[in-house]
Amino acid sequence: MRFKIFNFFFCFCFKNLGSNIKSKMSDNIMLDLETLSTKNNASILTIGAIRFDRNSFKITKKFYKRISHESNEYYNRDFDENTINWWHSQSEEAKKEIFEDKDRINLNLALQELSIFIGNSRAKIWANGVCFDISILESAYEACNLDVPWKFWNIRDVRTIYDIADLNLNNFKRQNNMLNNCHNALADCETQLAAMEKAMDNIYDRCFVVE
Repeated sequence: MRFKIFNFFFCFCFKNLGSNIKSKMSDNIMLDLETLSTKNNASILTIGAIRFDRNSFKITKKFYKRISHESNEYYNRDFDENTINWWHSQSEEAKKEIFEDKDRINLNLALQELSIFIGNSRAKIWANGVCFDISILESAYEACNLDVPWKFWNIRDVRTIYDIADLNLNNFKRQNNMLNNCHNALADCETQLAAMEKAMDNIYDRCFVVE
């Protein structure tokens, strides 16, 4: 019997140096947006974020803001008809979060409060892919003449971890009865973190494979 070199490498990185890969503890933020466009300058209707501890995967703080349609228009954010029609086909609860006017604030204020929530530029910023939520938020910060509250080298992508772990996010949602919370920015953050924890467990389990 022998150990696969690839798995030995992963064991060295993920087990023997486990304290490093799970370092920085609570300086980790998971982000998610719901928008009315898929373009880089998309209008932002809700922002969800959670601060979490990478040693335990426990959530230590939550952030959720609903953004006004008027402020998106003021900052020339994009409204896409196809995306709007797609939202109308979603659940009543999901549509309420996107279209109901109650408890909405100005985009500029929401971004300032998100910056306060993140707290420092050393925080690792996680998203389900880096070409949507992160890019749209950076565009919005620029439109509002505000500083982006993270450094580009601290951006992280959970999709890469899912891929390495052979984890399908949609299957994970079905298996864990999480489909009802889809398209809620805060709930999606929590789902992505739960899937990340499961993916890391899968990677650890595959560190040593005996043939």
